[in-house]
Amino acid sequence: MDISEWEQQHNDTYFEMKDDLKKVRGVFVAYNCNIDAIRHIDENDINKLLELVDEKKVKSRLMEYPRQIDSPEDFVARLIISMRDGKAAEVPTYTLDIHEWLSENLGSDVSRMGGQAGIISNLLANMEIKNIIAYVPWLAKEQAEYFVDKENMLHPVIVDGKLELVHPKNAYSSDNEPKVNWIIEFSKDIDFEFSGEKIRVPRDNRLIVSSRPPWIRIDMDQEIYEHLQEVYRGIDGAILAGYQMIKETDEDGNTYDHYVEKSVKLIKKLKEVNPSIRIHVEFTSIQNRLIRRVILKQIVQEHVHSLGLDTVEVANALNVLGYEELAYAVIKKDERAIDALYEGSVILLHELKLERVHVHSLGYYICVISKNSPATPEDHKKSLLFSSTVAAARALVGDISKLDDCDAGLDVPVWEQGYNKFETLESHLIQRGIGTLKDLEDGCVCTPTHDVIIIPTKVVEKPAATVGIGDTISAAAFVSMLSRIQKNNLAKVRV
Repeated sequence: MDISEWEQQHNDTYFEMKDDLKKVRGVFVAYNCNIDAIRHIDENDINKLLELVDEKKVKSRLMEYPRQIDSPEDFVARLIISMRDGKAAEVPTYTLDIHEWLSENLGSDVSRMGGQAGIISNLLANMEIKNIIAYVPWLAKEQAEYFVDKENMLHPVIVDGKLELVHPKNAYSSDNEPKVNWIIEFSKDIDFEFSGEKIRVPRDNRLIVSSRPPWIRIDMDQEIYEHLQEVYRGIDGAILAGYQMIKETDEDGNTYDHYVEKSVKLIKKLKEVNPSIRIHVEFTSIQNRLIRRVILKQIVQEHVHSLGLDTVEVANALNVLGYEELAYAVIKKDERAIDALYEGSVILLHELKLERVHVHSLGYYICVISKNSPATPEDHKKSLLFSSTVAAARALVGDISKLDDCDAGLDVPVWEQGYNKFETLESHLIQRGIGTLKDLEDGCVCTPTHDVIIIPTKVVEKPAATVGIGDTISAAAFVSMLSRIQKNNLAKVRV
């Protein structure tokens, strides 16, 4: 298909999938939620920051590639790396000193809901899914105010020994403090100079300084856990995120095994309450290699159905699973990268025993599906097309406050560069005998061991915001897939 035909497929699919969302009874979303302090920087800002730090120390930290931010020099070094490469990054900080330094020397433009689970909860509530049940272990009063004020936005609490669902504003604990992350956004073509090197930013992106205070835990209140069966029978899917908060050993002496066990226990409980539930984990940048592998092998493998990642996250996952050469090929900026991304997605599907791996990259999506998926390849394709339109709307207008806001994405064209990469992968697969030209033109390749959906996507050249776009893509695709499963189930009942 040429690019105009892909435009038509987006349009033809959108309203059908939008209507199908009504069939989803509810989605459970946990764990990570925070307040994002957002600052869009320009040349003057980066030059000011460079004046505030020791150039020699920053240069040294650039070479060492800091995996966490402990000083202003660490922050500036990671910011330069992100701006130079034009790549998103999320780097943890375990000290409040960085928050105070950024507040004093940079300041924020705006504050809003942050964290994968928080962003996804608000998005799905605004998209009018019937019940969005969010769960945040560290819900504070200030944090609760950032949840959208909708009747379908709910949080479990225990009242007189019984579980009730109330708005998060009525579910917080006064003992909890808010978690604040810094989002430093930058635009394509910003020019600056550091240590004699001229740097031009190749694309819009951002650096996230993720606060990891000692009281953050991936956990669930025991009373709520024991009463889950009272509410979750009508929940069709769960989106779990925030596992990057797990530490090798926390301040209380608990090791990662303690929190992995608790997470797996919750997933098993959800499946026990509703055996047909689909569990999706939204991956993210995890600096600690041990924790990255533990999450993939002990939580995702065998306990989860679906995994969402971007290109860098695919490389990170492959790296800790022992596929270092392929991981390197994924992140190289050459024509081999998209081929490696496809191959890596297939490896993740089989090695982690998943039903679905959804990779979102700039200009195209790849979704690899197992043969035992309850949704058909055509269902998955329609879900990807729908999510492409929703994500375009989010990038175009900056936020989605109601389902009809997603219509704006229809005016965004399929990105030509993404379409060209899509054609590159087509050629690669045809040369290897994987699918025919017609299969690939239709966007679906069926192999004996898995099915592959590949689509070019809509891209906003100058997005109103970049934070949350990946979460929007994954959540919209997953929940629309749930709607197709529900639709298929209803059709079987009628027969």
